[in-house]
Amino acid sequence: MAVWGEKLDQIVAGTNEPKPPCVVTLDLPRLQGWLPGRVWAHWVVDPKMFHLGGAVFGGYLAALADQVLGLATMTVMEDGEAFTTSDLRVSFFRPVARGSLHIEAQVVHRGHGMVQTEVVFTRDDGKIAGKATATQVLTRPQAVGDKPVAIATVKPSA
Repeated sequence: MAVWGEKLDQIVAGTNEPKPPCVVTLDLPRLQGWLPGRVWAHWVVDPKMFHLGGAVFGGYLAALADQVLGLATMTVMEDGEAFTTSDLRVSFFRPVARGSLHIEAQVVHRGHGMVQTEVVFTRDDGKIAGKATATQVLTRPQAVGDKPVAIATVKPSA
């Protein structure tokens, strides 16, 4: 857990470099904190992510869900393990059109080869805007230098 805990601490502090290209492009929020089995974040609603109906595009919330569910998975991983999302299911209950979202993800179950996670998106008014669940498949990839492949520095092609 030392490698993953260090990585999560860097993400919370905003010192992780390089940031994944998808996080930069989508301007996904960074974590506010983490504990084993749990992560939380806060996102100020950005009108750049609205669809023509005036609310946040569901695909953005799905990307946000995938990100925080992966980070929750990292809280229970051992050194030498990596993961990939094999299933992501998102349910939308209410529109998100202003204010901010409180995002809390947790590990529901950690098995030998898979991790089950869930996230809840709560609006400022305390109402749940949506939930998502994911199945993460654990692997033991070869290392690149002293880092697991999943967090090795990879430069995107131009």
